[in-house]
Amino acid sequence: MGKLTRLEKAARELHTVLTDPARGGCTPRAGEHGSLLISSELAPEDVYEALREAARRARDDNAVLVVALLGHGFTPPQQTDLHFMVADSTVDSTLSAVDVGRLLGTATDEPGVDGVIALIDTCHATGAMPDAGRIAGGVRAGRTRLSVVTAAAADQPARGMRFSFALADVLRNGIAGAGPGVYADARLTDELRARTRGQVVGRFEYDNDPYAAEGLWLARNVRSAPGTAGGVVGPLGRQDLEESVSMWRAGMRLRAPLTLADLHELDTFARQGDVDDSADPSWHGRVRHVVATLLRCAGTVELLTTVLANVLTSDLLREARRQSGLPAEAETTDLLRGLVEYAALRAVGADEPPWKASARFLAALAQMDGDDKVIARLRERARDLDAVTEFNDALTEFTNKRQQGELRLVVSLAGALTDWPEEVDAWLVGTGEPLPVHRRFACASPDRAATGRAIGAALTWARGHLPAAASLVNVDVAAPAHLLARWQPEESKVGLRLLGVNHDVVVRWSGRMDPADESAEMNDAARKALRSMAACTTVPVEWIGAAVLDDHEALERELSTGRYDTVVGLDHHPDTLQDVLEQLLPYAPIILWPRQDARPPEAGLAGLVRQHWQTLPDGLPAAYRLRWAAEHDGCVACLGDVRAIWHDEAWLEFCRPFEQRVVAGPEEEW
Repeated sequence: MGKLTRLEKAARELHTVLTDPARGGCTPRAGEHGSLLISSELAPEDVYEALREAARRARDDNAVLVVALLGHGFTPPQQTDLHFMVADSTVDSTLSAVDVGRLLGTATDEPGVDGVIALIDTCHATGAMPDAGRIAGGVRAGRTRLSVVTAAAADQPARGMRFSFALADVLRNGIAGAGPGVYADARLTDELRARTRGQVVGRFEYDNDPYAAEGLWLARNVRSAPGTAGGVVGPLGRQDLEESVSMWRAGMRLRAPLTLADLHELDTFARQGDVDDSADPSWHGRVRHVVATLLRCAGTVELLTTVLANVLTSDLLREARRQSGLPAEAETTDLLRGLVEYAALRAVGADEPPWKASARFLAALAQMDGDDKVIARLRERARDLDAVTEFNDALTEFTNKRQQGELRLVVSLAGALTDWPEEVDAWLVGTGEPLPVHRRFACASPDRAATGRAIGAALTWARGHLPAAASLVNVDVAAPAHLLARWQPEESKVGLRLLGVNHDVVVRWSGRMDPADESAEMNDAARKALRSMAACTTVPVEWIGAAVLDDHEALERELSTGRYDTVVGLDHHPDTLQDVLEQLLPYAPIILWPRQDARPPEAGLAGLVRQHWQTLPDGLPAAYRLRWAAEHDGCVACLGDVRAIWHDEAWLEFCRPFEQRVVAGPEEEW
């Protein structure tokens, strides 16, 4: 076939924007089969091997794989299956070219790959769509995601790399009003169709992943923030408004940015009802609803920036989001406005009051501030939204949860040097005393059963010291690594029941209570890592496999340089779990791994954790209780199969006095 004079330029431009951290965010790879493969000597196996290597990397990182094929393509006679041509390919031999459907289907079916985006700029590009039946019948039983964006129809040529240049331009310059991300969706397809004349740009989408936390985003949208700067409508609200307005009146465009006057003008226009024949009456009500909602959202944002002016921070807003139950995707470039709009527009349950989510968000902010005047002002706002009951219910719930969360029993098995301890230490935290109340309990014998009885004695002692009408729910169990590797504290028999039946148990490492010289530095580093993690909108887990763990020296080097300093997830249960924990615990404040008898889901442990991340660690105790139920017998993927050692800022604060003392004998301890 003829030489494509613009091919190399198009490939380099697209690769550059896809690997730009501010745009596509893809990780570039060098080497023989790197992320940019341009050669006049390629064989089909070179393409297959490059994809296998990229898929392995995506699998190890639990990442989305982006594949772009630029060049010549053909379909055999009486078929629509696309074959991508390399150096010696001919249209007379399908073996001389790359079977694109097979290529994409194999990558999509690879366990651990979080989804595949394919960008096909060849003639007959629509033939790249793989057989959905083969994906559904693969090793993942179809639990995966794929989006294929194509440059031309199956019977159509593609000219001059128009598709690739248009795509690079869209990703480089963004899409006005499309929110913080450019997704491989209908909006992107529409943009490319408007820029690619003479060819039919198409899209195939397959989505059967129950653990997906967000859509397949292709790039960060660099125009999302400037498109709304200075206005009273955030990216999410503008997206809903533009969609409803465009469906109501074709060709109608909104100003950028939108002011309060613009919203009131649109509201008046929509209420008049006398519009020409170009309007679709079925969308009239939707436009009025969105405009009215955004006007109320604007008023809520103005109120919050006034009454919370002294305390309003990104951390406060993110904590209120988590507490009120809004998902991480509610966070946008305009954080406060995005949360308010998401609660009002996207978090509305089918059988719930329309402003319930908004009232819960206001109640979370009110509870966190705690000032009576602020609470009264936000309750008044909830009354304006006809959601004062929901506000009061949520405020009571959050207040009780905070008080209950502050009251906890800490049980330490730090004295277990090689096996089970001879005594157990207990502290009751949150009673209002200047220092936690402390007592030591002897174990009748150094074994598991006696340790459980000692913990039971500590619970009985703690209940006798509780404030009036308080109940003890939270129990922190701190133990050395050799016990954490083989023991589930919530399954300890204390009295008639297991510890986890009536108590929410969080597992800690007793090494962070150790007053050794490095303890303060270790815990300070953890505090810093946790603060940086709080600003993450994605799941901040670094997953590592057997290959990483087996290279002990290389792992130690990466640990010492700060590579694994937030959350480390083990994608399997190592045979040498104790050794692994002893190596990781001084560095990572949070460690996750599967139970030895866990039944791993097809999407991998990473998918399970990603699905439940916003509930952790609070969701683990309930998951463990469910695991004991008979219904668990038929469970394929269960959060109760995830083990965790969790050190949050509250725990590190409990450890602070230990960092500042030297233990000389029992009489000097609390």
